[in-house]
Amino acid sequence: MKTKARILYVNHAAKMSGAERCMIRILDDIDRDRFEPLLVCPDGDLAREAEFRGTPVIRMEFPDYQSNRSNLVGRSFPNPFIALIHSTRVTLMGRRLNRIARQSRVDLIHANTLLARIPAYLGGKLSGVPVIWHIRDILSSRIWLWIYDQLANRNLAGIISVSNACRGQFSDQSRISTVYDGISSQVFCRRPQEADAVRHSFGWDDNSVVFGIFGRITPWKGHEQFVEAAVNVNRRYPSTHWLVVGEAWSHEDQEFEATLRSRALQGGLADHLIFTGFRNDVSSLMSACDVVVVPSIKPDPFPNTVLEGMACSRAVVAFPVGGIPEALEDGISGKLVKEMDASGLASAMMQLIENPTLRDVLGANARKRVIEKFNPEKTQREIERVYDTILGSVH
Repeated sequence: MKTKARILYVNHAAKMSGAERCMIRILDDIDRDRFEPLLVCPDGDLAREAEFRGTPVIRMEFPDYQSNRSNLVGRSFPNPFIALIHSTRVTLMGRRLNRIARQSRVDLIHANTLLARIPAYLGGKLSGVPVIWHIRDILSSRIWLWIYDQLANRNLAGIISVSNACRGQFSDQSRISTVYDGISSQVFCRRPQEADAVRHSFGWDDNSVVFGIFGRITPWKGHEQFVEAAVNVNRRYPSTHWLVVGEAWSHEDQEFEATLRSRALQGGLADHLIFTGFRNDVSSLMSACDVVVVPSIKPDPFPNTVLEGMACSRAVVAFPVGGIPEALEDGISGKLVKEMDASGLASAMMQLIENPTLRDVLGANARKRVIEKFNPEKTQREIERVYDTILGSVH
């Protein structure tokens, strides 16, 4: 007799980004006496990490069905033929998820990412299995927001939102639960010896104030504002150093990174700003920084980078967009820069250079807030309560 509820997780991306790290935390923390996870995702880092944790994985590729435009005479136009091809592929994915759900006797489908939503919805509708969406994004496209909103109002069992900023996109709030992501304060914490080793490896002395930006290199994450602020601050405080941790995924983002590198050289930062590429030792790198900077210029749903910097007892400087103000309290556990440009960012940076005591106070308060409010075990229990509510209503 089956005693565990089988949860089918669906994730469209293969690489490890914020949503995928949260997926791994769910697999780490889920109560396996009560739930049995199964993951559908493309082949890649996430699949291997999940299998390492004892979760069965079914590989499936996901097209970017939101991209249905073509370039013509230098302009971008909607392409109905691409849209038709994507619609066909999404339907086929939905049918495959239906077969997986039936064959694996799945009790609940949990779509963890944006492009997993519609295939999961179709798979659930065909199989009769309840579906929940984990909302980790704030959409700029009104058309796609309308589509997702309409589907959410039709036979969706529930929604888990990572912030109230994400939640506010949907017209029907009755089946939405805001569950903040959690960060392990054991994994992300400041270890002085590791921090000193990192600083030594980069040639920074104890008197250097170091600012770091972490995450995928792409324009909306504010890397341009970070580099421009670094150029301005370094003219006044030449002993500061700057760290860019992360990689560019797409060809366009790689060109953007090349532009950033060029600007840093032109601005005199050749010996001050380091691009590390992808790194696994994020906690150590953050610990080596004095300030973690999150200058997203578009609504950022609830970036893990903010919580990770806070857990490492670092002062976090960010623009007040999306769910970021829900994570840190301005002037208490971090600093929100209302003037969202390089000038405003540089001003906030210089204030923290001049006031090391403020950096320490913000960092200490930030870690305390993470431990109390953004505990991963608390997050997982809240997710499981959503499961229980839905499963209790269908059994």
